[in-house]
Amino acid sequence: MKEKTAPTNVCFVIPTYNEAANIVPLLKRLTELHPDEQTRFLIVDDKSPDKTGERVREFARTDNRVSLLEGPRRGLGQAYARGMVHAMERLDAAMVIQMDADFSHDPADAGRLLAKLTEEEPEGETERKEGQGRETADVVIGSRYVVGGSLDPSWGVGRRMLSRWGNRFARWAIRTEAVRDCTAGFKAIRAEALRAAKVGEIKTRGHTFQVVLLHRLMKAGAEVVEEPIHFQDRKQGKTKLDGRSIVEFWWSLMRIRCKRGKKRTMGGVRKAQGRVRG
Repeated sequence: MKEKTAPTNVCFVIPTYNEAANIVPLLKRLTELHPDEQTRFLIVDDKSPDKTGERVREFARTDNRVSLLEGPRRGLGQAYARGMVHAMERLDAAMVIQMDADFSHDPADAGRLLAKLTEEEPEGETERKEGQGRETADVVIGSRYVVGGSLDPSWGVGRRMLSRWGNRFARWAIRTEAVRDCTAGFKAIRAEALRAAKVGEIKTRGHTFQVVLLHRLMKAGAEVVEEPIHFQDRKQGKTKLDGRSIVEFWWSLMRIRCKRGKKRTMGGVRKAQGRVRG
């Protein structure tokens, strides 16, 4: 993608369904960490029966940077897609941060992802044409599976295996050997990259959205960086990952694999699908 300047308006896009116990503490923490007027917080709620939306409205009365986007329940993927489009078109976001509402992603880590989007690439890291400027990243992934990343120790063997093999399958499906955490739900993304990836056209409903979005971003030429994080298991509420989501994950990725042909994305080398910087 073209050389970039530092983004100004930042919008957190956080999908919710029955997160009444988590959403207010999360918003309090995020608004404390990011007190500037240029940062917005968009909660995308699928009309939660536990009245998550009402709690967001109450909090928004104390901080006008918080807004609520409601709609029928169509799954995590569709909540993210419409939230990202809303953030760019209605809130004028130059950069979007996607994260979970259950504190599995540490709010304090968002600042590191933001910093990576504006950090210049070290001299000599990759070859450049004469006169070509240094670039910042388009996508920063909060990664569990790079050096320094980790998982909650309470995760059992079965859940760890499901996550790791899911990532291996995702890498195989989109033919990338460079990104270690393809299923991560904690990312900072430039709006121009989301537009190039046509995020609003993504139709997947569940957790497959993360891989489909990454695939589209890389195919559009986005430069991807992974930043290590610790993934904490939720303390309150129930996981939304169910059997239907798992079936959709495997089926959707098989379809992507069949369509991809023989193109591959190798780490450190810019191909049609973008470039991954370590």
